[in-house]
Amino acid sequence: MTYLLGSFGSLRRWVMGLRCKRCGSEEHVRNGLMRSKQRYLCKACGLNFTDTPARGKPLALKATAVLLYVSGLSMNRTAKLLGVSTPTIQAWLEQFAAAYAQKPEPEGRAVVIELDEMWHYLKKSPNRSGSGKLGIVLQGSWWTGSAAVVTRPPASA
Repeated sequence: MTYLLGSFGSLRRWVMGLRCKRCGSEEHVRNGLMRSKQRYLCKACGLNFTDTPARGKPLALKATAVLLYVSGLSMNRTAKLLGVSTPTIQAWLEQFAAAYAQKPEPEGRAVVIELDEMWHYLKKSPNRSGSGKLGIVLQGSWWTGSAAVVTRPPASA
């Protein structure tokens, strides 16, 4: 069968049909060679493409990673189980969250506070620290206690 159909790419093209990587059209013509691989020109959108397998990991693996993480497994453990790196798992989770998770709307009122060095100076605090920037503290019904903003003192030079 290899003799009749050529390489695996030819077998895949024969069984599934070669499709454009941009628009999915099956209407294409041969358009030269690129690094010893046949290049095709899509008649619908004009894209030049080769018959190469898709890059990246399968969608099923990404969905498995999200399910494992949501079930309580850590990113490190999920990465080891699936044989990928931890930053890859984090990127998949961020992509999933951007596509499917809704951003929560703040409920209640917002309190604007200012952290600066003047407050510490006036209180005669020995630790002079602060950012001099505005901070926003949101009060919500989901809080079970008080909120506090903690800043690190600047590193001594």
